[in-house]
Amino acid sequence: MKLIKAVLLLGIALLGAQFAYAQENDVKPIDEVIARVNAGVIMRSAFEAMQREVLEDLKRQGLSGEELEKKFNEWKPRILDELINTQLLAQRAKDLSINVDAQVNQELLRFMKENNCETRECLEQKMREAGYDIDEVKRVLGERFSKDAVLGQEVYGKVFRELTEKEKREFYEKNKQFYAEPGEVTLSNIFIASGKDANQALLRAKEIVVQARAGAVDFKALAQKYTESESGKKDPSLGTFKIPELNPEVKAVVENAKAGDVTDPVKLDAGYSIFRIDQRKEPAQLPFEDERVKNHIGRALVEQHAGEQIETYLTKLRNDAFIEIDTRYQFENSKVKSAQIKRVPYSEDNGKKKKDKKEKEKKAVETPKATANNKP
Repeated sequence: MKLIKAVLLLGIALLGAQFAYAQENDVKPIDEVIARVNAGVIMRSAFEAMQREVLEDLKRQGLSGEELEKKFNEWKPRILDELINTQLLAQRAKDLSINVDAQVNQELLRFMKENNCETRECLEQKMREAGYDIDEVKRVLGERFSKDAVLGQEVYGKVFRELTEKEKREFYEKNKQFYAEPGEVTLSNIFIASGKDANQALLRAKEIVVQARAGAVDFKALAQKYTESESGKKDPSLGTFKIPELNPEVKAVVENAKAGDVTDPVKLDAGYSIFRIDQRKEPAQLPFEDERVKNHIGRALVEQHAGEQIETYLTKLRNDAFIEIDTRYQFENSKVKSAQIKRVPYSEDNGKKKKDKKEKEKKAVETPKATANNKP
């Protein structure tokens, strides 16, 4: 189903409802909180959902057996770290008054279009059928967009502003080949099918080439007369193509041809094609000053420098937050460390001791007062 694919491609591990229930003799909660992040929580269902996604992805990479188990165990602490980081960034977005409702609604509209839904109710129904809750999808989408917005504002933006002109120009000089616009050709075509006798078809194609190169008859007129392609009879024009992206056989004959040239017959799957180069655009080196070049260089350098900055930023968020992780999920290699809180189960004896202690403290305070009042 398109909806499911769209959700998975977004990397959504649904954080689940607060509790899921199983029906046996009684209704029992089967979900639980495994981490507290300030006022937010991470549910076990979220962790397990992301675990399943990671496991399936590793299998798709061809891993199995001990290798799969080893790689999966390496991923476990990273999964919980990522869930906690996402929640911290979503909370930071609120502190910064970042509102992503418009992006969430736009994404839902895209889901509606992909699933042929004209109303939100239709989408909600299809999500239910696929096992998703629309409110939960909206919340997770909101967290994802909030995360991107916070990092963009507080990390990527800062890195970009600190880039120097010298850095940008050095990057351009080292990567000039990426800023060259490839040559383009606009082509027309006459197609001759191989039929039962390929040699006869080739001879026929060569005769047409001679006529086309002589120039006595317009190429379009020749195409309408000889081509064995229905669309080609109406219009032999094929369009404009970037030379590096052409089929190798076609590229070989048009790469160095000039505008107005007619190629020798080119053997393709079903026959022979004769190409005319209607127009040609030579390759061009885009200058550093080109706006497209500057934007690409900026993005590339930010990506290079941002990794370390993001980790520094996330570390600060984690250090400033209250994070408590269930002891069963405190992985040795996790970057997120839990607050260690000793919890003492309540018992009647403990309650009685606390009550007796309070009464003693109360009497200790009242006794000096009584003594003072009884002084002559």
